[in-house]
Amino acid sequence: MHQGFIFTLAVIALQAILAAPAHAQGRPTPYPLPDAPVVLDSVTATMQVSVVAQGIPRPFGFAVLPNSHILITDRYTPALRVIREDMLDPEPLQGLQAIRTGFHSGLLDVEAHPDFAQNQLIYLSYHTALETEGEYAITVGRARYDGSNQLKDFEQLFIGTPMTISGGSRMVFAPDGKLFVTVGGAMDRRPLAQDLMRLEGKVLRLNADGTIPADNPFVGRTDARPEIYSYGHRDQYAVAIHPQTGELFHAELGPLGGDKLNIIKAGGNYGWPLYGYGSYNDGEPMAKLPREGYESALLIWQPGIVPSGLMFYTGDAFPQWQGNLFAGSIQRGRLPGTGGLERVVFNENMWELQRETLVTELHQRVRDVAQGPDGLIYLLTEEENGAVLRLEPAQ
Repeated sequence: MHQGFIFTLAVIALQAILAAPAHAQGRPTPYPLPDAPVVLDSVTATMQVSVVAQGIPRPFGFAVLPNSHILITDRYTPALRVIREDMLDPEPLQGLQAIRTGFHSGLLDVEAHPDFAQNQLIYLSYHTALETEGEYAITVGRARYDGSNQLKDFEQLFIGTPMTISGGSRMVFAPDGKLFVTVGGAMDRRPLAQDLMRLEGKVLRLNADGTIPADNPFVGRTDARPEIYSYGHRDQYAVAIHPQTGELFHAELGPLGGDKLNIIKAGGNYGWPLYGYGSYNDGEPMAKLPREGYESALLIWQPGIVPSGLMFYTGDAFPQWQGNLFAGSIQRGRLPGTGGLERVVFNENMWELQRETLVTELHQRVRDVAQGPDGLIYLLTEEENGAVLRLEPAQ
């Protein structure tokens, strides 16, 4: 590599650091959100970005419902917040069950049932404290949201195995009505993600009522949990269903670079912590993924982007983006203020053709991304003053 190129990269990195706000108690002061809509360019579109609502501290997940209400998980409070007609209700929804909060734990994701317009069902993933001090479990609950501030008929559908290190969780419904749930907590080098009797570092597959599908890959084995669908994952904040194939797409973050996008296969082993594409936290390079016995990634982010939230765009507002994959990004490398929205273009054989990063001018940590019933794109930013942003074509 030419010395001039290395010097250029160093200057860019230094400029980004100097441009970032000063640190406050170890975490950078967040960049302010724009007071009015801003117009930003991409390779193929010009978009207007506006703040729908703000004021949710450290949100983790959101769901844009068919009635255009937006439900947001406030992870650490914990609370479920709602935006109606572009206004954040100052009061959280009532009716949640006990949720364990702490480092990386709390109320995580919210997902609407595919038939929400008829049954008003929403699903929540969160952590529940167990009897043994310091232990908790990933949990899936279900309730009815009728538009009021009171959740109805809340019930716990599934509770996992004991954990002592928490992580993120995402949920998505498959076309057959099965619910995929990701479980984090496998961030260090212990082989938790390879242990099929534990749930850290796994993708789970459940029926809509929380029971175990009979055709799950490990059903009937005494050495594996029947709810497990795939394993060998690190921390997983992003899942989406391909609109044509119905396949489960999934992004996870490496320890130092090597964030990756996967297509999840039943019973597949994705390598962590034995193999990967980046380095461990101590800087030691990870062993390269062998060809046999492990599933390779569809694409890699190097440096990492901390992918969080995943969506295939199918709307009409941006016809040039139909079929493109969008992933939220918390930050690039370990530079604060470098988050944004990744757009990836594939051909019919799922070979990558193009990728670009959008809305980096806002310097926001994009925690989740969704398409609304209006065909517009919505982003959830994870800051002390977390917000929902809306992307629409510029007039």
